[in-house]
Amino acid sequence: MPGLLETIASPADLKRLSGEQLEQLGHEMRDELIRVLRMRPAHFASNLGVVELCLALHLTFDFSKDRLIWDTGHQIYPHKLVTGRQSTFETIRTRGGLMGYPNPAESPYDLFMTGHAGCSVSTALGLKVGDSLSGHGERHSIAVIGDGALPSGIVFEAFNNAGALNENLLVILNDNAMSICPRVGSLARCLDQARVSELYMGSKKHLKDLLNRIPLVGGVASQLLEQIKDGMKAVFSGGMLFEEMGLRYFGPIDGHDIAGLRRSLTMLKEVKGPVLLHVLTNKGHGVPEARKDPVTFHTPPIIDAVGPQRSILSLRKGGAKGYTD
Repeated sequence: MPGLLETIASPADLKRLSGEQLEQLGHEMRDELIRVLRMRPAHFASNLGVVELCLALHLTFDFSKDRLIWDTGHQIYPHKLVTGRQSTFETIRTRGGLMGYPNPAESPYDLFMTGHAGCSVSTALGLKVGDSLSGHGERHSIAVIGDGALPSGIVFEAFNNAGALNENLLVILNDNAMSICPRVGSLARCLDQARVSELYMGSKKHLKDLLNRIPLVGGVASQLLEQIKDGMKAVFSGGMLFEEMGLRYFGPIDGHDIAGLRRSLTMLKEVKGPVLLHVLTNKGHGVPEARKDPVTFHTPPIIDAVGPQRSILSLRKGGAKGYTD
């Protein structure tokens, strides 16, 4: 019996699926990634982590018109699976087959070839400015950037420009606390601080409940809440780094909750100006061994045997000669 993945010829086909079916589709997409890695080495753990984010993006936006840039580009495998390339996916990283990165020659849904350059924010911003100047300002422009690519200098040049231009731009920070290896540096510490911002979100709710009981004029209470909220955001979330550069910061949110992602993305479609949505994902999500050891499973050897619940029983060397051992 055909699975759901085989019925997805374009992102439009996703919209007929129920929430339960979308969850099942996510499982099938991870199974397909494993199937291909039983043939040859390929990028693995990072792609496992963006399945739900990919589905939520294609359910919320229309990328036959809207703009989507993936950075780094090797996390694009789920995107390829739902944009008409499922039937040829097993050719990925082979001569004459699909590229392991975005490739405009393959699909109109791949706008640029992107690797590890950190160029997504500036590219998406440039596309948005061009659309606005050419009378297509209704198009949404989105950059999905990993926390490993975020420290690139070109990213902060783009943030600086985005804050000044004030164009409608959505930057999605895919934060899995990793690049190829665990992240390092001061920006990594800032993001680690942001990962505990449930304290901020929870406290904000309690503050609202408290202020509702205080007999103040509504406007005064609202102003007070905003002042407290901004102060707590600075203390707890780490998001003020982005706010000070002119981007409105939202999050962090669960990157593996399709319904929650769709709600947030739908809301942010209406927000004016540059926005950063902080999404927390797990590199290797859905495969226990990849989740436990995302460094090895970033681009692992060929998967030799698979057990229940997608457990990887063994790996073996294979494919082209490697120069990084």
